Amino acid sequence: MQGYILNTIPVKNEDLIAQILTPFAIKRLYRFYGARHSIVHLGKKIDFEEEGNGLFLPKLRNVIHLGFAWENNLDRSYVWQRFIRLLSKHLFDIYELDSFYFDMLEDGAKKMFKQNPLRVVLEMYAGLLDFEGRGDRGQKCFVCGEKISEEISLARAFLFAHPSCIGGARFPQDQIVEFLASKSTLHLDDEVVERLWEILMKGL
Repeated sequence: MQGYILNTIPVKNEDLIAQILTPFAIKRLYRFYGARHSIVHLGKKIDFEEEGNGLFLPKLRNVIHLGFAWENNLDRSYVWQRFIRLLSKHLFDIYELDSFYFDMLEDGAKKMFKQNPLRVVLEMYAGLLDFEGRGDRGQKCFVCGEKISEEISLARAFLFAHPSCIGGARFPQDQIVEFLASKSTLHLDDEVVERLWEILMKGL
């Protein structure tokens, strides 16, 4: 079975509980001496076996790291791990889920090698918002409920608002609408991408 490690929780001695996103479920598995093995680390893609014992959590066995070349780049790994940490919180207490989330990470991991990591993650997130039905199209300010203007500010989850209602960075409305609809950052300059990244880091 293959999956991405969403989180690791230290327990007694050097053991770990690993939360692993697989195509249709989030597995919570016990790993003996997990702290000794760098393979069992946030954001890593692994191949593994699940061994049940009927008493406690199933055990994580025969772990193989399915690595990507970009993992040796600290900047790319940092961006990837920050997004994985947010995704872990977003999927907290979920056990079964659609294959969308696994496929999203598969696609993003392949793009990380050649593309700007911030753009990769932002495009992944735009797809997530659309899949979950949370893609704001900017008709009304989420704070006051009045019609949005041509210049907007964005809150957590990229909710549209009047700059006067929440402050913060300002964006042209049509630019952000196009980004969310196309799930592409090609039309955004690097400064806008960095501002969107800062908002994304507030939470999914």
